[in-house]
Amino acid sequence: MKNQSNHFQRRIESIRLRVETLSSMRKLVALPPGNDITERQWSFLESQLSAVEARLLSKVKRGARTYLMHVNDPEAARSLNSLLGEIELEMSRAFTFFDTYMDVLTQRNTPELGPMLAGCDVLAWDAINKNHPALAVVEPPLVYCDRGFGASVLREGVILPDGTPNPMPLIQIPYSRLKEKQNLTSVLHEAGHEAMVRLGMVSTMPRAFRYSLTKAGAPDPIKDLFAIWTSEIGPDFWTFCASGIAQAGTIKEIIALQPGHVFRISWTDPHPSPYLRVLLSFELCRQVWGRGDWDEWERNWIELYPLDEAPTGAQKLLKKAMTYLPVISRTLLNTKFRVLNGKAIPDLFDLSILAPAELLRIARTANSGALDLKGLSPCAQLAVFRTIRDKGKLTEERIDVIMTKWLLKLGEKRRNSN
Repeated sequence: MKNQSNHFQRRIESIRLRVETLSSMRKLVALPPGNDITERQWSFLESQLSAVEARLLSKVKRGARTYLMHVNDPEAARSLNSLLGEIELEMSRAFTFFDTYMDVLTQRNTPELGPMLAGCDVLAWDAINKNHPALAVVEPPLVYCDRGFGASVLREGVILPDGTPNPMPLIQIPYSRLKEKQNLTSVLHEAGHEAMVRLGMVSTMPRAFRYSLTKAGAPDPIKDLFAIWTSEIGPDFWTFCASGIAQAGTIKEIIALQPGHVFRISWTDPHPSPYLRVLLSFELCRQVWGRGDWDEWERNWIELYPLDEAPTGAQKLLKKAMTYLPVISRTLLNTKFRVLNGKAIPDLFDLSILAPAELLRIARTANSGALDLKGLSPCAQLAVFRTIRDKGKLTEERIDVIMTKWLLKLGEKRRNSN
């Protein structure tokens, strides 16, 4: 039985060493000061990891005290073996959380990528940080790169595999977004998901859509579809309020895919048909600013995707739904929500700084080599860059150089403020 005792002792020591790794993340990642996350973010991560570590170590010690001295007894040996197996599974769940944040944070060790991600963090936080109590308690997000076509968010508070809540929003973008920085409105959209949930709009907005569409005489299938789509229309609109025409300019490029995808309608997918999603963005521009570039964008979009080429069933629904886009736009722009203390969503933003004429005036200062972004929020600055790009005055390479410097400066300001 001596070998059996040594076997369990080695297992216990191995588990202890691995569990103690949980509290060593900061040391392992070793981010340089210029690329590091904030002390507040580290405190949330480390406190959560330390709590899991303490719980697992306590469980190991109790098991060792209870069974190790009796390990020559087959029943005690089986009990200890079962307990250690249980701890192994709990530990693997805990390391899922650990590994997730290791993947996110180690990206910031690269001298080029790390500072740009810090700038993206600033954009995401600017999109969320609005004057409402429910948003005041959201932790600043972390942005990272991962595979895939689109962006996504792991919201704060979502329960992770180890049973603990995610301590801060994690926004994933494909690396290609950092090579087309004028399309970083994707970051704002994912931040919008966090904001809409925090504000209670996920359940409130579908009711507002149904009410407005009922008053407009919409048939039940149209009401049902728009109600399903609110969880994506809401973040789209949040992005519009944060960046104005930059949202419309970006979405018409990002989802300009093959017709089969653009015309697709699903009764289970929260994403609206891309065909309608783009047209809704143009309609929002029209209702806020009247005539503008979006009118030409709309004509081009309809020419690229003639509805006659859509499948018959989808074609009928799309044509019907199109007629209610003005209703949906007015609902988004004007509805005052109880959860917003009687305010409409745009009241949380300053749309005046996003007036296309003003953005164009600022964009023209780039021609002299002295782009003036003073007084603009990071999201509004992004809208200026989108305007510069859409007006075609600078090459893609030149825009990338300028926007890289801008993004690095955003990250630098965050570090200095911390």
